[in-house]
Amino acid sequence: MSKVFTKSFEVRWDDVDANGHLRNTRYLEYAASARLGLLMEAGWSPRVVHQAGLAPVSLGDEVRYLREVFPAEVVTVATRVIGLSEDGSRWRFEHILTRQNGERAAEVRTLGAWIDLDARKIIAPPADLRALLESARTPDCQNLTSRS
Repeated sequence: MSKVFTKSFEVRWDDVDANGHLRNTRYLEYAASARLGLLMEAGWSPRVVHQAGLAPVSLGDEVRYLREVFPAEVVTVATRVIGLSEDGSRWRFEHILTRQNGERAAEVRTLGAWIDLDARKIIAPPADLRALLESARTPDCQNLTSRS
């Protein structure tokens, strides 16, 4: 069974657009914060990742909006790995954003990779970081290639 990391956010006034609902960029920001939370829970703070000589990079995002979200609502983001290359260098996270009434508000999928900060090339992460990603894999996790 795969580990699902969850993080909740209260929608603030500055999180909404002119229509009074959660602005589109905030969905991506909540997803990124949830990814970071998963790493930090396992001891991989941004400082530790940087000290290891690597950084996560986003290669693309896909967002599917399902329901409006309004100020003062609480949104919970469930994060899991739905794609991973054999060496762990490339990954795809899925983030399911749920309103406090249980309705799905959005689905965010992010394709990314680890880069070597000096060489500026995609690299495999250290074994324990790769193990963290493996623990968050879904049962139907896609095997990514070096070009996925």
